[in-house]
Amino acid sequence: MTENTMLSAALRYIELGLGIIAISPGSKIPVSDSELQPSGSRSPVTDVETARKLWKLYPKAGVAICTGKVEGARLNVTVVDFDDEESYENLKDQIPKTKIVKTPRGYHAYLKYMPEIKQATKFAGLDKVDTRQQGGYVIAPPTVRGDDKYEWIDQASPLAEWAGLIEMQNSYKPASEPRTGDTAGWDEVTQPSWVATYLSEGAPEGERNSATARLSGYLNAKHIPINIARQLLETFRLACDPPMDQRELDQTIQSIYRYVPAEDVFVSTELSAPVVDQSVANRRTLRWADEDLISELSRISDNRNGLDCRILFRTHTTAIYGPVRLNLLSSSSRESLIRQLKTRNKEVNWSMALDQITNLVSTSLDDAGSGIDMRYYKPSGEKQGWAIRPFVQDKSASLVFGTGGEGKSTLVVAMLLSKASGRAFIPGIDPGAPSSVMFCDWEDNEENFWITCNALLAGMSMTFDDLLMPVVYRHFAGSLGDYTDVISDEIARHRIEVLAIDSLVASSGSEHSPNDAEAARVWHQVVSSFGIASIGITHIAKNSTNKDGTPFGSAFFYNLSRAVFQVSRENESEHSSVLAVAHRKGNNTGIMKTMGLRADFESDEFDRATKITYSEADLNTTEVLATKLSVTDRVLYTIKDIAMEPKDIAEELDIPSNTVRQALLRAKERKLVIQLPNGQYKTSPTEDVTNQSP
Repeated sequence: MTENTMLSAALRYIELGLGIIAISPGSKIPVSDSELQPSGSRSPVTDVETARKLWKLYPKAGVAICTGKVEGARLNVTVVDFDDEESYENLKDQIPKTKIVKTPRGYHAYLKYMPEIKQATKFAGLDKVDTRQQGGYVIAPPTVRGDDKYEWIDQASPLAEWAGLIEMQNSYKPASEPRTGDTAGWDEVTQPSWVATYLSEGAPEGERNSATARLSGYLNAKHIPINIARQLLETFRLACDPPMDQRELDQTIQSIYRYVPAEDVFVSTELSAPVVDQSVANRRTLRWADEDLISELSRISDNRNGLDCRILFRTHTTAIYGPVRLNLLSSSSRESLIRQLKTRNKEVNWSMALDQITNLVSTSLDDAGSGIDMRYYKPSGEKQGWAIRPFVQDKSASLVFGTGGEGKSTLVVAMLLSKASGRAFIPGIDPGAPSSVMFCDWEDNEENFWITCNALLAGMSMTFDDLLMPVVYRHFAGSLGDYTDVISDEIARHRIEVLAIDSLVASSGSEHSPNDAEAARVWHQVVSSFGIASIGITHIAKNSTNKDGTPFGSAFFYNLSRAVFQVSRENESEHSSVLAVAHRKGNNTGIMKTMGLRADFESDEFDRATKITYSEADLNTTEVLATKLSVTDRVLYTIKDIAMEPKDIAEELDIPSNTVRQALLRAKERKLVIQLPNGQYKTSPTEDVTNQSP
């Protein structure tokens, strides 16, 4: 099935007057796009322009038809879903002649819109038959999911009404069904009544996310796999009034399944085992789903005085107590906290809860993970791709550093705009498929960020309206580790794929000095927990012994980064400067050639940038930045138009003769230069030395 075929089908459905949505490849979940399809099935596409944009961004997406009364659609449908062959055959004689689709397991019968029919309704005496109505959708031909196909077996018949459907719906008695459904018997434990209530009755608007989190925590604690949990919670989603948005449901489930069911903790009949999120170095969150209890610990510090932290307790809807400072290893501190907690209107075995917290936190700090027997190890098969080539790889942390005023922050903003638009704001980069990006700012404000973005967009003859994906800005103060949940929520809400942090020094907060290895460890663990590409911006160390400079702060900022780039600047005029972007480290790549860029500026009467344009620059023509190039590049440029002896080249470049001779020998082996009979060297006539790697 070609990508053009999918777009053609989507356009054909729109032409018929239907509302459609794009479906993530290989799944039944709507594409999550905060601009084009922000609310899944509640964001039906009814115009050709939006459809073309969707399939340009997501060329492998499937197509689904929205059901029920769809805003903006001229044609509305009710669909009966037969989940297997038997259920369809049982009713085949009663189904009016109408449009029919063969699904991987059963059939879809398309009917004229029947407002009396409820979404996901059940019918008396019929198993594996329900409906798709208001707020729902069905996968439509020619979508393919792996080996599963959706095909029309009757597309020519007009949409029909099925009068008998209403009678079958009204005859159904929900009370006759067991409230626990298929969930009874998990781990041979009777589920709490609130689980059955939520699954059958849903939750009102305003409580749906918290209820989803509690249900997800319960299923996670029972070791129910996430894909099974998603199927079970679909019933809850549809039972909510109004039905919960699919994207909200998926994001909440995924956020809760970051938690790991606790093992080997103290458990009694009075308190269940919690699930734990320990993805960030100095934070822990524990959830007891059965008791509707959540404990959040931050600023965890293991020192000579004990195991200090800030701790608070809450339910999924209300606060209980905290935050307060606590030494987990101090009996008197814990007893004092227990006395305070007992005054709260919450019946919990607080002593047991604190025992579990102390056990889990202390163990997690000491546990370095178990060894892996490589004889049985199977790699994931995932290849390391590029988020923005050549600056940052997928799910990896890059570092950009330089002295103040070198333009490193503006350069990173240009990278983000490239990713959000799919267009290269910087010569020589490949932003790949457009995606949402985020700028986390500890040093400036939203107005100056907006001015910078506008100037860069003007340099490309663009405006914010030309961006295909969101550019999210947020200002912070304090430690990065304290905002993990906030940033995670933004990443989930906007589907962020590249994140920038400006700067690593400011985001260290007052808890850790930037020179402290713990500050670098927390930064790396926080950005790694997000599971996306990130770019950290930092300053250069003033007292660096390295001639090229090193990032300010702990050496671990450099060591833990997958790629490191140094930005240096040389002014040419009041409105033009040249940048050298030198690749200092690449864990998964070789060291790349230093990039030369010219930045041209236009400003208003207040010296605010109104236009910024990047173009290629030859660093050999600069006075200072030429030293950022490799010796080989500098030598090749010097003899580009004239043959010279090694000693003359050394004198011209102020480089030791032995260094020049070694560079010439390497260039000769690569056939970049030729040696003349008189001992002089010149570049090979067929080689373009400006594009050679060092």
